Amino acid sequence: MHRRYLVAAFAAMSFLISAAPAGAITGGEPDGDGHPNVGLHYFTQLDGTFRCSNTLIAPRLVLTAAHCTENVIGRALVTFDNPAPLRPAAGGDPSRFATGSAYASPKWTGKLQNTRLNDIGMIVLDRPAAEVWAGIQPVALASLGLLDRLGAKGGLKKTAFTLVGYGVYFEKPADGPQKQQAVRDRIRRVTTAGIQNITSDVIKFLENDANSTFGGGSCFGDSGGPAFLGGVQVGVTSFGGAQFCTGMGGYQRTENQDARDFIQGFLDLYPS
Repeated sequence: MHRRYLVAAFAAMSFLISAAPAGAITGGEPDGDGHPNVGLHYFTQLDGTFRCSNTLIAPRLVLTAAHCTENVIGRALVTFDNPAPLRPAAGGDPSRFATGSAYASPKWTGKLQNTRLNDIGMIVLDRPAAEVWAGIQPVALASLGLLDRLGAKGGLKKTAFTLVGYGVYFEKPADGPQKQQAVRDRIRRVTTAGIQNITSDVIKFLENDANSTFGGGSCFGDSGGPAFLGGVQVGVTSFGGAQFCTGMGGYQRTENQDARDFIQGFLDLYPS
């Protein structure tokens, strides 16, 4: 993603691809073929080229975060390869990408908040993803208001949500100064996390890979990547609150009314 810090609107977005890392799942493990419909995309804004994670939700529709789709110059480059290739301008194989137009929710204001977040975006591919990735199937989306119904019944206590994304992760080097360093391998990773809090718009996950109950959390490079519950997508990565991606991660709910209205508008226009 880029994932954002709470302390500044764009300060924690993915760093420039040419200069520094974006980020990835912390405390997780390589996903392998576990989630072939979770992808990565490169996009260019006025201040540089970035990358985010995403999910295929229809043959030509890729769901991600608004801050991964706003003010995009030219085409977004989407891949579902694992590991993801470098962008073509950096030597990656252009045949391993599908191009598309990026759209951010018109309700996204750039403000990181617990209500009316609307950090949700869409990429409309120029051709079906299956023309490049044979057999790829869209993810299943949660039904409207699923988390509210489960929460009302106490069904979210100690529940493990699955988080998936690409990017880098932090680890200490084998020798020398023991400062956390970013590992850049563009491998899709998966982990689990438990809920810290939930609002009408945002799921906040506890993100600590030392937690014996869950696996970790999301980090830079995971923005726009999914949170799954019971195999259906309930959120996209939006923001975080710590430099090395520990403590808390905020996800835009994808099954509340505003998000579902945004998504449904594209599903109606591009059902296949």
